[in-house]
Amino acid sequence: MSNLRTKQLQKRFNDIIHGNVKLEQRSNDCRLFLQGLCAQADSAKCANDIVASPHGLPAVQQAMRSDLRPDFLNGLALDVLEFLLRAEMGGDVLNSVIVNIVDPPIFWNEFHRAFENGTLNERAQRVFAKVLSYLLQMPNRDTTIYRQLASRPSILNKIINSDQLEVRAEGYLIKYILSPAGAALTDSADFDFVPGGRHDNDFVDFRDIAILPTADELSSSKAPALRRASYLEDPEGRKTRIADYLDNTFRLLRDDMMHELKEDTDIALKKKQGKQRGMVIDGIKAVDIYAGPENRRTRWGFMLQCNSDLPALKGVEEKDRRKFFLDDHRGSRILRHQSLACLIGDGAILGLGTIHRDEELLAQKPPIIVFQIEGRISLSKALLQLKTSKHLRLIQIDCAVFAFEPVLKALKRMRSLPLSEEILFWEDWKEIASPPVVVTRITRPLDRNSSTDLKLLLQTPNSIILDISQVSSLLAGLKQRVSLIQGPPGTGKSFIGALLAKALHMYTSQTILVVCYTNHALDQFLEDLIGIGIPREDIVRFGSRAKPALEDLGVHNLRRQGPGRSRTEWALIDEARRDASHRFSILQASFTTLQLSQRGPEALLAHTKSKDPDFYRAFRVPNPKDGMKFVGHKGKVVDKTFLIRQWMRGGDAGMFKNESHVHAAHQIWNMDKNRRQLKVEEWRSDILQRLVEDLCTAGELYNRCQDNLSRKFEKALVEQLRTKRIIGCTTTGAAKFAEDIKAASPDVLLVEEAGEILESHVVTALSKTTSQMILIGDHKQLRPKVKNYALTVEKGEGYDLNRSLFERLVLKGFPHVTLSAQHRMRPEISAFIRALTYPDLRDAPNTRNRDNIRGVQSNVIFVNHNHPEDEDKRVSDGADGGSTTSKQNTYEVKMVLRIVRYLAQQGYGSENIAILTPYLGQLSHLRDALKNESDPILNDLDSSDLSRAGLLTDVDSKQKKTRIRLATIDNYQGEESDIVVASLCRSNPSNSIGFMDSPERLNVLILRARNGLILIGNSATFERSKKGGKLWTDFLDLMRKGGYIFEGFPVKCEKHPSKRRVMEQPDDFDAYARDGGCTEPCGMLLKCNVHPCALKCHPLLTAPNQPNNHATMLCRAPLRDKCSAGTHTITWQCHAGRPSECKQCKAETKRLEELAQRDLAVKEEREAAERKHDRRMLELEAKLRSQREALAELQRAKEQENALEKLVEDWKHGLSLTGGSLVTGLNQR
Repeated sequence: MSNLRTKQLQKRFNDIIHGNVKLEQRSNDCRLFLQGLCAQADSAKCANDIVASPHGLPAVQQAMRSDLRPDFLNGLALDVLEFLLRAEMGGDVLNSVIVNIVDPPIFWNEFHRAFENGTLNERAQRVFAKVLSYLLQMPNRDTTIYRQLASRPSILNKIINSDQLEVRAEGYLIKYILSPAGAALTDSADFDFVPGGRHDNDFVDFRDIAILPTADELSSSKAPALRRASYLEDPEGRKTRIADYLDNTFRLLRDDMMHELKEDTDIALKKKQGKQRGMVIDGIKAVDIYAGPENRRTRWGFMLQCNSDLPALKGVEEKDRRKFFLDDHRGSRILRHQSLACLIGDGAILGLGTIHRDEELLAQKPPIIVFQIEGRISLSKALLQLKTSKHLRLIQIDCAVFAFEPVLKALKRMRSLPLSEEILFWEDWKEIASPPVVVTRITRPLDRNSSTDLKLLLQTPNSIILDISQVSSLLAGLKQRVSLIQGPPGTGKSFIGALLAKALHMYTSQTILVVCYTNHALDQFLEDLIGIGIPREDIVRFGSRAKPALEDLGVHNLRRQGPGRSRTEWALIDEARRDASHRFSILQASFTTLQLSQRGPEALLAHTKSKDPDFYRAFRVPNPKDGMKFVGHKGKVVDKTFLIRQWMRGGDAGMFKNESHVHAAHQIWNMDKNRRQLKVEEWRSDILQRLVEDLCTAGELYNRCQDNLSRKFEKALVEQLRTKRIIGCTTTGAAKFAEDIKAASPDVLLVEEAGEILESHVVTALSKTTSQMILIGDHKQLRPKVKNYALTVEKGEGYDLNRSLFERLVLKGFPHVTLSAQHRMRPEISAFIRALTYPDLRDAPNTRNRDNIRGVQSNVIFVNHNHPEDEDKRVSDGADGGSTTSKQNTYEVKMVLRIVRYLAQQGYGSENIAILTPYLGQLSHLRDALKNESDPILNDLDSSDLSRAGLLTDVDSKQKKTRIRLATIDNYQGEESDIVVASLCRSNPSNSIGFMDSPERLNVLILRARNGLILIGNSATFERSKKGGKLWTDFLDLMRKGGYIFEGFPVKCEKHPSKRRVMEQPDDFDAYARDGGCTEPCGMLLKCNVHPCALKCHPLLTAPNQPNNHATMLCRAPLRDKCSAGTHTITWQCHAGRPSECKQCKAETKRLEELAQRDLAVKEEREAAERKHDRRMLELEAKLRSQREALAELQRAKEQENALEKLVEDWKHGLSLTGGSLVTGLNQR
């Protein structure tokens, strides 16, 4: 529209609402007025102007009812409503405008009838739903008529079942408003905190929310209902605090899962840029349902058959396909068990589910994938779409849902909160309650004398005398129902935990549930318990990946060791099996019915009989009289579907149009063709929906029976668990195996590294029988990890998801005991954290007088530089302010490589050194640089992060290499090393340091080193940072005061202490300390005591208490002399000694021998040839003689034959002469 046209329309609009021009009733005038309304620049100002003018509202009302034809309803009317609804002001002004449009309901009646009749286009349907939703939400107005309208199935069902996401979204909100809980929507000042109505998986009761999101939830842009942490401190909410706490804990944790899940799904669906990490299977179909082999049933799922073979199976022989999935590392990674996947139909998400890995089915040709969908809403929608979708795809989503799901399910099961008085309601004036059982055999002696030796009391192998802080922590753990023990690194907090467990194990009958964050920490703690004297047979460990030494503690061993079941138990199991088998048969029948379902006239007629009886009566074909039959066109017999088929085609009742029941149903028969088609689609949808609901119900009942059967099998395990006193598991395991663990009725919950664990993971480890909780941790180290930065303490939005229960209680003022003597760091290192974090920390005697790090000028080093960082787009560090990229610094990588090599030259092995960095990008860069010389070892957490980014490949290690620890700072918490080499990475002109502004992260970095701390970074970048600058200035000032900052790596020669140098560039190491010393020649005599060492200066010792390098170094000095024959010069290295023989002489002798052998061979070959020739000649002469004799014999025989023939001829001739004379004589007689 031109500017001139716009100005003309705006002027006309303003003239009318200000009374300068009267609005005529003509539709064209009204149309121009409405166009002028939409041409206004600001919708909020426009609404204000309309209401402020006495002519405004009447004009709008008149114009909106001037034309009620479909073109207007699908065109200009939408422009007006959309323009007005864009006004963000809301309130009475906008309400007045909207209400005047819909009331009196001349326009509104036509608008909603058009929606019901299906004459509105898609845009108009969206606008109608938005207007209806708006009308229902108007405060201080009677919305009864709109609630009645919205409650109509023809309205609400159509909105909720719309093909358009925007329409469905309004439908979910409308449905929620109509519910009893919907009153909160209009009463609440902030909709963000009101759950319900955002999508089809948003409910007031969090227990109704499916763990995995629905398709519409994934597509929704509305923020979830989350409350800030401060809400739970409101005194007015005491009555509902426990319920609110469980609700918000669930929603926050699930939103953290959703953040990663939504991001990965968007990448998989190409809605967002990023690397697709999961497998994409294009072209599948649902062929059956699955519940496992008959003797090993599982929860049910779909069997999805691939249209073609999996690319990974190319070249795999048919007989080896199953083995490929089971044993080959490539096949074992494909479609892992319980991995998440997204089912896509015709480009739209049908549902999320998990893969149930069955290698037998995967090995088929073509492969079959088992896909399980949880949640009735997602399942029913997926089934509806499966029936109608033409093209299906399955996309694997690489999101660690398995880490969230057990905890979320456990939260759903919780109806109360054990120890809630301390967890939620503790206040300063309250005394801390004592546990039901206090171990007075320990507490009384320690109360009397804190120096009491615990060896006899706890029957430990060694003497144990605690310092005052350790005694206080032990007493708190034994006397308080909830106790917090803060243990800065190196203070022995795990040791205190082991003492507490031993005391409770010895002097009570209580069961202790020990929970740790990682499998590694769990194994360490269980080993401590065994080491302090707790019998192995009293301990059981849940979960996998245990150390080989602890394999016998695994819960799987209990299953094998348990006593046999009684006849009664087997009878109950058999009954449960029969029940499950029966339910599975019903489930199979439901699936078959759905697959074969028909929705033709006969099925539709049967459906109307119960659901739409008026239509059923209208379509009733009368019975002919006298047993005759009605016939139609071409004599075809009329059946019972004749009338419904006529109606569906848009025709009349034909030969039955004069029947009374047809006349009575004139409204049905007068419906236009479009409305008839809509009604037919409604019936077909109802039929399909009913079949789907039947299948969903059958599936739920089968799963319930299968779960019941599983519980009966687990009953024996529970009985075995009750014989154990210590149950160990990770936080995830505590939730995953919650039913079994809680059935064992643990009394005490002991949490190690509680400062690293999310509060939700701790509270879900509580059971109804838990009467005591001991939290051991340090809230001044790194907080628990979360995926969504917006929910963190660091973001400052107030959700504080990553604030542990330990930290929250400490900040609230709950009493805690802090251990004060550290046994890890040398004093030069501990001085930093004493100044920055732990002012009361003391150094234990064993930290003093340690040897200095060899080959360097200081035990603490900060290598300062100004080489810039690089951005790494291959991987993201979400903890870094939600960043979608990572960082790397090439200079620091090269320096780390040379420093590690130099330290190795000083005799420090891989067990002495750990390389740390904050960023995954730098971690990957370091790994690539180090793998040529060593075998970088990553922990499970870093390996997982790099693997998800596609940056973790197998290191080529055909030759054995030195292994070295490499980790991010966050994932090295709880570990320690003699020497820590850390690449800080950040170096930029904007002085941005990202999440390195965290005091906790700097604290963890410093605390990892026992004897040597080497940092590489740009001090200016860190000190000038807007956020975190003061922290780093304080730290670097301490560095300067200690003389620890260098413009490179400060080396010194151990042999020549005056030879010192600062290596500013990586190449400087080759130039000035190639062999780990200085540039002077070594000169010391080697083991031979004749020749000096030819290397440049290098360390004499590889490690303390090791022999001098020269005692083992081979002397390679060259020596020469004449051979014993005096003809050749021989050479050798000193360490090898003079050769016993001359190689040249030996070679000449060998040559002559070979020559003689060749001559002899030639002679023998010649003689053999002559002998062969003579034999051949003799053979030929013999053959020739034989031939000659044969020819002569043949000639003689020929001559003899000729002579004989001549004699015979002569005889015959003579006979003929004699015979003729005789005949003549006889004749004459």
